[in-house]
Amino acid sequence: MTNITKIFLVLNSGSSSEKFSLYEGEDEVCSLYFEGIEKNGKKEFICTITRADGSEEKLDKKWDSLSEAFKEAKDIFEKEGFINEAHPLDGILVRTPAAGKYFTKHHIVDQETFDELEKAKLTYPLHVPGAIRGLKNAQEAFPNIPVIAMSDSESLTRKSRKDNIYALPKEIIDEYELARYGAHGSSYGFIIDKVKELGILEKKMVVCHLGSGCSITGFIDGEPAYTSMGETPLEGLMSSTRAGSVDPAIGAILGEKLGADEAIKLMIKDSGLLALAGSSDMREIIARTEEDDENAAIAYNMFVDGVAGKIGEYAAKMGGIDAIVFTATIGERSFPVRNSIISKLEFMGFKIKNDAVIDKSKGYANIAEDDSKPIYVIPTNEAAYMIKKASELLDNEE
Repeated sequence: MTNITKIFLVLNSGSSSEKFSLYEGEDEVCSLYFEGIEKNGKKEFICTITRADGSEEKLDKKWDSLSEAFKEAKDIFEKEGFINEAHPLDGILVRTPAAGKYFTKHHIVDQETFDELEKAKLTYPLHVPGAIRGLKNAQEAFPNIPVIAMSDSESLTRKSRKDNIYALPKEIIDEYELARYGAHGSSYGFIIDKVKELGILEKKMVVCHLGSGCSITGFIDGEPAYTSMGETPLEGLMSSTRAGSVDPAIGAILGEKLGADEAIKLMIKDSGLLALAGSSDMREIIARTEEDDENAAIAYNMFVDGVAGKIGEYAAKMGGIDAIVFTATIGERSFPVRNSIISKLEFMGFKIKNDAVIDKSKGYANIAEDDSKPIYVIPTNEAAYMIKKASELLDNEE
């Protein structure tokens, strides 16, 4: 039986930030957030500590690099009393990009992990360096603790998938291990587990993960059939700063003009809602749309059309949809977005309540009208899913 009281440190490595979340079982007991700030032309890193009661404190000390900050994180957790000889860490979890067959599974990190990450730099030039840094820093700071590379596609790369192959020459597919691996796997894994636990699993369900990054996955009998992201998270829906699917020739042209890394960066960080409306914050875009801001309205309508269109696509491919689930920041919190999407799907038998009240303490809410197919809002918990899978992996190693 999996020990749910294991203590894990979950890392989220960005290009200029590092977040350390300490969990006891599925409960987050403390987090550290290191972020870079510019001061007199020099970058320094500051740390904010957040405790279980929600209180925050900015630490006085500053660091010259994230590597130095990482080493200090261990001392901070020990000083706070969360890690000691009686309560040692069981593992350190680092989310890794879903690039290549190796990363369709979770792995205790060894040299092969780093070799595979080097290969993955071709398609993930922005994400892989942060993952490598996080993994190496974890090994150095906690030399006797298992470091686990958590796949972002494990729950999606199943035999049930019907859309994982690209129509490209086989030799190219094989050489670069190209496939529509998908992403947000930890979120989808958690949601489907929760749906089964709650007893609300329908034969054909669509889960909409709408946050700063957006994707949709269609499930048949609780197994993934279709997902919107591909070899990388760029494919599929437009999101806060990602372009979503564009004519491949545009990517090729940008790559030739700007270089591959800069072209990918532009489509990941400088596109999407930000490019259309000048803001990546859906709340601001909605407010500006209500004030008749034309650019905000264009961005909002494109976002809604993209989600509704993908749901309609999956309805055609799966022969109908029995239930829809909204999750992640926008999916969980934005009634206007959910309402706009569902209003386009009434022909499929979905109607949303205008006065739906979501009680998160129940773990979910059905926001559909009485004569509608179910429409659920379920808060996601990606860390909980990663902790569950890491516990299983470590238990199998014993």
